[in-house]
Order: sequence, then structure tokens, then C-alpha cells
Amino acid sequence: MHLIIYTQTYPSSSSVQQPFIERELPYLAQHFEEITIIPQVFSGEELSLPDNVSTETGFSDFYKKQGVLGIIINALRSKYFYQEILQQPSVLLSVKMLLRLIKFVGDAEITREWAKNWIENKSIDISNSLFYSFWFTQIAMGLGLLKEIYPNIRVIARAHGYDIYEERYSPPYSPCRPKTLKLIDRLFLASADAHIYMKKNYPSFSAKYYTAHLGVEASGFISSLSSDDVFRIVSCSSIIPLKRVELLAKSIALMAQIRPNKKIQWIHFGEGPNREKVQKIIGNFLPSIQGKLYGFTPNIQILEHYKNHPVDIFVNLSTTEGGAPVSIMEAISCGIPVIATNVGGNPEIVSEKNGLLLNADPTLMEIAQAFFKIIDNPEETFQKRKNSIMIWREQYNAHENFENFVQQLAALVGNN
Repeated sequence: MHLIIYTQTYPSSSSVQQPFIERELPYLAQHFEEITIIPQVFSGEELSLPDNVSTETGFSDFYKKQGVLGIIINALRSKYFYQEILQQPSVLLSVKMLLRLIKFVGDAEITREWAKNWIENKSIDISNSLFYSFWFTQIAMGLGLLKEIYPNIRVIARAHGYDIYEERYSPPYSPCRPKTLKLIDRLFLASADAHIYMKKNYPSFSAKYYTAHLGVEASGFISSLSSDDVFRIVSCSSIIPLKRVELLAKSIALMAQIRPNKKIQWIHFGEGPNREKVQKIIGNFLPSIQGKLYGFTPNIQILEHYKNHPVDIFVNLSTTEGGAPVSIMEAISCGIPVIATNVGGNPEIVSEKNGLLLNADPTLMEIAQAFFKIIDNPEETFQKRKNSIMIWREQYNAHENFENFVQQLAALVGNN
């Protein structure tokens, strides 16, 4: 069986998708005789891959040559561009929506053209192949359009967050969604919340929706508690507005003002355009607070930190999430309790059992009070640590989740 995976940038060394795909790939490699990864954009060095996995960069080269003009021309030539306008005439009233539609359809048509030629040139056996878009984007539609030529082609997609919730866009609009759903065979959603969202908004395609949690491997250790009267906080995310790292920094400062004698250490893993703003807040921290931004850090190094340093709480204050964040999965696999906002898939992985779930838009005081609740209730917090491991084992164990996912993919090819 041949699995063809379309990605945005993986497996280039600059790929931010690495934490998502690299855990799943070994399981896929065990069940499919051949895997071809096709990134839309490829730059830098190629990451290490299993022996039966290869990278095809021809699509990246083809897409780059098209440029902006090629995207526009492909969109305006496509009947699907005009069909979408007829179905969604409000697109013409918004420049942003119109540009989004042009980009979506143009990319989809470019994907279809290149994939068609690649299938022909490589003599790909459609009956023994599965085409897999790792994101529910225009790539999924482009692959689905191949059914006009190859009616029996099997196309699936994963959906994580930004590619699910239309409200994240302004105006809230995802182009050609009903058409894309009609074309693909299955959509694997990263959380139950996403599954509910799609069933509510696009009920006609409910039979195609499947919840498929991501997962992380067993850490092999349990992170230790602080034993020196220091309260140690860890967070991990891009430093961008929707992750609200600035809000976290300000809430830690407030906590220190309320309890000036409490020693606090905050470590953040991740990089982003708001780094200087957060660094400025850290610079104004009271003497009782130690704050450090480590920048982009490979997952293996983050786990090494959890193994070799005490961690009392992990924090995620995102304004939105799709599935449960990998960063939270990693934390609970090490027995670390979590404070998180009640958005997206967070309530599926964080609760009173293993941490504290804040409302979607918490105040500085509410965040500080959550910290105090962890500090002031050591016995309860110790139980939360035990429950973190339990929740990881039951819901986010990579072996269980990915084995189940791979079996579903293999069955799709077998039923073709």
C-alpha cells in the first residue's frame, strides 16, 4: 500500500509541523509499504525519515514557479471560483473574502494539475494508494478534484484548528468548504469539540467525520515538584497574540505583587513576533521573579527539562485551540498539572482532575488565583499530578491513538 501525504512544509528543517507529524509517521511507516511526503513549500535541509519514506519536492518547485500571478490565473479559470460566488454572493462584498477565495481555488487547481501529472509520470497505482492532506485546506480540495479523472481515488484530510473554526477569520469565511467535504472520503478531527462543530455547521457530511486525537509517547519519567520553596511555571507556545503570553507574564507579575515573599520562576519555550513585549514585562519583574524566554526549543529538549528540573505547573492561555495542544500532552505525560483556558480541545485534556480550567477570557486576577490554588493545596495538587498521567494514558497515548488511526487508513485502501 502506498500512502501519499501532502504537507505545508514538512519534512524541511524549517517546518513548524514537525511536532505534529513526526510522532505519527513511524506508525504509518510500519503499516504502509511505501510513503511519499509532498510539501507545498520546502526549504532548508531534509529531516531524518524512516527508510520506506521519501520526499517529493517537485510540487514545491512547481508551486513556487506559479507565483501570485499563477494563483490568480488558475482561480479565474476555475469553474469552482464562480460556483462559490453564486453560492456565497457575499464574497463580492468583502475584499478579504474575495482574496481568500482566489488563493484557495488557485492553490487547489495548482495542486490538482501537479498531482495529475505526477500520478501519470510515476505510474501511481490508484487502487493501492491513499492520498492524505495533513491539513484541511485547499490541498484537500485539489486532491479531491482528481476524482474527476480518477473516480476511485481515496482522499482523506486531518483538521487541527485554524482549518476548522471559521470564526478565527475576519470575516468568518472558509472558501469552498461544502465542495471540499463532498470531494474527500473522510475528515479526521483533532478533538471532540471540532467534531461537534463540523456536525453542527455541515451536518450533510457527518458520516465522513471521525475524531482522531493526536498523542505523545510515554515520557518514561515523572517530573518532580519543587522542594526549595520556589514555584516553577512552564509554558510553551509561539509568542503571538492568540497565545496570550503577555497576559501570562502580567498575571505572574500580579501574583508576585500579592505575595512578594513567594519566589517564582517562569520559563517559556517558544518564539514569535511579540517576544520583545514579553521580554519588557519580564524586565520589570520584581526581584522575587525569575523569567526566561528560551526561544524555539525542540520537543526532546523540553522533555529533558521536565526530566531534569522541577516543574510545578504548566500554563496555556490560548484564545483558541483546535485539538488538545501537543505541549499539554507532553506536560501531562510527565505528570505535570495544567492551567488552561476553556477553548477548543482544552476541556478534553484539562479539568479539575489534573489542573484548573479557566474561562475563555480570564482576568489577571483569575489567573493569579489559579496559581494560588495550586500553591495552597499541595495534597490536592499532588493528586492532580497522578491524574495527569492517567489522562495521558487513557486519551493521548501515541501508541494507542496512532495505531487506531493507521488501521482506519489501511482499511480505506483495502476497501477500494
